[in-house]
Amino acid sequence: MDRLMPVLAMFLAAALWSSSIIGSKLAVLELAVTEVVAGRFLFAAAMLWGMVLLTRQPVRLGQARRPLLMGMLDPGLVSLFLVWGLHHTSAVNAAVFWALMPVVMPLAARLVLGEAVNPVVVIGAVLAFTGAMILMLVNQASGDGNLFGDMLAITGVMCGVASALVARRVAQQQGRAMVTTAWQMTMALAIGTLALVLFEQPAVSLEHVRHGPLALLVYLGMIATAGPFFLLNYALRRMPVGQASLYSSLVGPLSVPLAVLVLGETMQVMEIAAIAIVMLGVFLPSLVEQADFSRFRRRPQPAEDPALAGLSYVVFDTETTGLHPSGGDRVVQIAGVRIVDGIIRRDQIFNELVHPGRPIPAASTKFHGIIDAQVADKPAIGPVLRDFHAFCGDSVLVAHNAAFDMKFLELAYSDGAPAFTQPVLDTLLLSAVLEPDAKGHDLDALVDRHGANLPAADRHTALGDSLATAQVFLALLVLAKDAKTLGQLINLSYKARRFRRLQKSY
Repeated sequence: MDRLMPVLAMFLAAALWSSSIIGSKLAVLELAVTEVVAGRFLFAAAMLWGMVLLTRQPVRLGQARRPLLMGMLDPGLVSLFLVWGLHHTSAVNAAVFWALMPVVMPLAARLVLGEAVNPVVVIGAVLAFTGAMILMLVNQASGDGNLFGDMLAITGVMCGVASALVARRVAQQQGRAMVTTAWQMTMALAIGTLALVLFEQPAVSLEHVRHGPLALLVYLGMIATAGPFFLLNYALRRMPVGQASLYSSLVGPLSVPLAVLVLGETMQVMEIAAIAIVMLGVFLPSLVEQADFSRFRRRPQPAEDPALAGLSYVVFDTETTGLHPSGGDRVVQIAGVRIVDGIIRRDQIFNELVHPGRPIPAASTKFHGIIDAQVADKPAIGPVLRDFHAFCGDSVLVAHNAAFDMKFLELAYSDGAPAFTQPVLDTLLLSAVLEPDAKGHDLDALVDRHGANLPAADRHTALGDSLATAQVFLALLVLAKDAKTLGQLINLSYKARRFRRLQKSY
């Protein structure tokens, strides 16, 4: 049930975003474009600030600058361009253009943030762009679309992409998604109100607006705008932001039947084919990523397959602000210890606190004991990882649930951290293969099972867990007596397919 709830939340969020497009199309039939934009954000901002007050979340004016920029872009300018575009083009066109965001977003992140791009994403982007162009041309030929309206909708999507790039930084450095969203809605309200005053005048005063359009604005603001943000914030606590963003792909398909049922728009065979091409392009990266082709891929091997005897290892661990590296959590401590000739060298350790660039939640402090004051004057992750990279040298890296820690190292590339290209071994995967009948494979279970000698007070610190993992690793090497080389040990860990599938969520 814990895994199902965030998925259901994101499906509902996509449905509400779809209804927002249809509702906006209805609203602009009776109200000015800027009335729709300003009105919906008035109700959304009121809803969100009310929730901030009810939950007593701290509000810091010094952290408002970037969320206000996000609000100016999305949903401020995004809604202005989207609603303006809906005044000229079809809801189907607008919905499908918006579905391109999950494809465009990784490409933009590569250009702006330096994040790696999977080649499959490029293929998906080409497919999605092709389908979108076919749909636009078909709608133009049938009289349902409009090039000017399409361009407005595409401009809105680009504003959304820019806002998402800023939001990535804000999520990593500030947290407090509810307060961030409230600031977003406040700036969006300011943008909509300014546009209303400067560019359009309401046809009638607010007290003379009929109940139908007014009720529609209430729905658009409190339900179709504030609602998806609440659901997204809930889901992001439990799934990576990349996985959550894929659900915006559903906005297009969900909007099409709504447009047919509510607006009376028609569908042609070519439109259905174009939407199918767009959806294939959008979902292709996710489908390839989720498919388990491990049995058919060539597994990564070192250039030479050295014997395990004589290798040096660096066993490391991180403490973090939370459990979702792709959702904005950050490293607060990293430590490592070297193993040479089968001996744990306690005189060769690395142990550094890190300023995470965002507050440490109380729940995380309860786990590892690190508070904001301890890291206030510590260096950022980039310089610390440069030092740690030098400490590791060409040693083999070892960690428990290594995919979790390695994801944090990978996400720090944009902060100036070096790439860790050393071979990596995972005691979680090795234990799952070497001890298939064991009751548990978490680090506590392994420590108890193999009698790791470590004071209880040292557990759940980066250095303490590094030392514990090092002792467990040496015990697992004894069990892996048939593995004589590093390549053989890596191949052994690849057999833990269930745990490897779970690790993909990072």
